[in-house]
Parts: sequence; C-alpha cells; structure tokens
Amino acid sequence: MIPTFTKRYRDGELRVGWASWDEGKYKNKSIKYAYPDKSGKISRGCPELPFDILVDMVILANEQGELPSKDVDRLKKAFRK
Repeated sequence: MIPTFTKRYRDGELRVGWASWDEGKYKNKSIKYAYPDKSGKISRGCPELPFDILVDMVILANEQGELPSKDVDRLKKAFRK
C-alpha cells in the first residue's frame, strides 16, 4: 500500500491509500490497520482490505449480532453527516 492518509489508532495507524495490488495504476484504493510487531516495525500480517469488502464485513458482523449496539449507533451517526 502507498498511504495517502494516516490516522493514529491504538498502538498503530489506520491507513487509506493505493492498494498493494494496484500495480501503479492508481485506480484501486484500500484501507489498512498498520500495527507494530515485536521488533516495533509494521507487521507483515496487517490486514489490508478493498472498501467494498470492508462494507460487506461490517454488514455480516451486524447480521451475526457481533456489533455491540454502541458501535451500530456510532456507524449510524457517522453516516448521518
């Protein structure tokens, strides 16, 4: 991923940018949670997702009752903007 935006989050960062599978075409963006490994470097296991899959994952988590109501409320509030 080539980050275009980063935000501190917990022990790492949330990153938005050009996806690692974009191959320099600047057409595919993704989101990533970048957290440190034991040595302090960004872990190679950090998840990177296309946005459409991120949305599907959130919908599935909600359908399965895995999102606490406070998080559902946070999502509703975020989409009212």
